[in-house]
This record gives sequence, structure tokens and C-alpha cells, in this order.
Amino acid sequence: MPAIVKGLLVLAVILGLVRLASADGKKLVVVVARASSVTNVSRLDLKRSFLGEPITIGNTRLAPFNAEPNSDARAGFDLSVLGMTPDQIGRFWVDRKVRGQGAAPRSLPAIHLAKVIAKFPGAIGYLQVDQLTADVKPIKVDGVAHGDPRYSIVTR
Repeated sequence: MPAIVKGLLVLAVILGLVRLASADGKKLVVVVARASSVTNVSRLDLKRSFLGEPITIGNTRLAPFNAEPNSDARAGFDLSVLGMTPDQIGRFWVDRKVRGQGAAPRSLPAIHLAKVIAKFPGAIGYLQVDQLTADVKPIKVDGVAHGDPRYSIVTR
């Protein structure tokens, strides 16, 4: 095989791996504390929890934590799971507050999300793949793990 063909083949493999890595880096992984008994959440319960409804899985009452507003992770989660744009979710929470129906889940910078989720057994949140730590446990959504091609929770 000529050297130029080998070089092109190596380049194609490298570009393919970069494309796979960047696609995986855009996934948002739903996580709970490592010690939590929660291993799966339905997409509906995840949505309801982040829209302020009390959700219990097994003996664990979920306490949702969001990424910061205006972050790609937050915009992607809100669209992928809640079906709302940043403007729509903002109006949703203003309306709930005016009606006395509760406040939005707490928002934290990405560097603090994993630490906070790890400390509370009922905490649930989402992180980008490269932000996962040993203190949190990725869980399935509707029985689908984040490594599965059918997993569809992504950043903006």
C-alpha cells in the first residue's frame, strides 16, 4: 500500500474518532449521588421533577439541580427534556411564582453541580460526559444509558 494511501487512511480514522468524541461530549448525562438507589428515571418523571412536581422513585424523593441559565447545557436540557426554549422556561417559572406554585430548581455552575449532587441522596442533575466524577452515578432515562445511540439528551 503506498505511503500516501496509508496516510489518508490514518487521517480518516483520526477524524472519525474526533467526530465521535465531540458528539459524545455534547451528551448530557443524568446523574445522582453514587450512594443513591436510583438507577433509572422515566423521561416523564424527569420532566415533572424539573418542572417542580414532587417525584419519588423507590424511597428517594428527587431534588433537581439545574446548570446555570444561559449555558449550553441548560438550554439543551430544557429543550431535550422539558420541550421548552430558554424564553419559554423563563416565562413558565415567572407564571408559577406569580401563582404561588413554587420556585425553579436551584441552578449551579457546572464546576459545583457534581459536588452538590454527590452530597445529597435525592439530588438529580445533569452533566456533560467530560464533567462526570467518581462521586456521581449516571442513571438511565427510560431504560436507555447515555452511551446508547438512542439517548437523546444533549447540549444546545
